[in-house]
Amino acid sequence: MSRRLATPYVRGKSDVIENFAPYNNTAIAEGLAVVLHTDGTVKAYAGSGVIMGVSGMKEIKKQSVIRSGLDVLVRIASGITVASGDAVYVTSAGLFTNVSTDNTAVNATFRSAKETAIDNAGQSYDAAAIDFAGGL
Repeated sequence: MSRRLATPYVRGKSDVIENFAPYNNTAIAEGLAVVLHTDGTVKAYAGSGVIMGVSGMKEIKKQSVIRSGLDVLVRIASGITVASGDAVYVTSAGLFTNVSTDNTAVNATFRSAKETAIDNAGQSYDAAAIDFAGGL
């Protein structure tokens, strides 16, 4: 059985999950990097802004955002091979990778190799777990 995207599987003092209104009431796909918009809403990272977390499940008028956590499954860029301990970067599409070229470094390391994870709707995605106990 596949694990779920944007879920901290090691629970404890390291995980922080907050709810925000999504920018223009547009849900962000689970497992992508997000930024805080100037109006206090969150939106998907698109190459600019300060990455502040990983998008979680869309709730009624709110978007869950994992601000820090351990063993959190995120969506990864296609065609990459990741290994536990690799540094984490984010592409301009908000996907996570271990490739530094033209990508944004974040305060995280990969915890697992590539696996398949599902979102709340049951869709499958290429994913890997990351650790970011102090936030991205």
